Amino acid sequence: MASRRDPRCFTGAGRAAPALVEAVLRPSADGEGVSDALCAQAAEHCASKALATLMSAIGRSDSFTPVALVAEPVSGRSFTGPWK
Repeated sequence: MASRRDPRCFTGAGRAAPALVEAVLRPSADGEGVSDALCAQAAEHCASKALATLMSAIGRSDSFTPVALVAEPVSGRSFTGPWK
């Protein structure tokens, strides 16, 4: 993801979307959620519908993180293995 910060490679929207994903999935140490500045940057580069779609996609893609943290899935093992 570090390459996304290279302005020659991505548009403003191409940098704002991954920055928003990163802010959601990697909370800050002080407990602050996504900053107002980052929300404003994303809104500047994305239409309202695109921003809503992005937020929905972030939520859907991260819905299995808590399950994975609890179940500690191992490749080749049944997903239901931890609860048998």
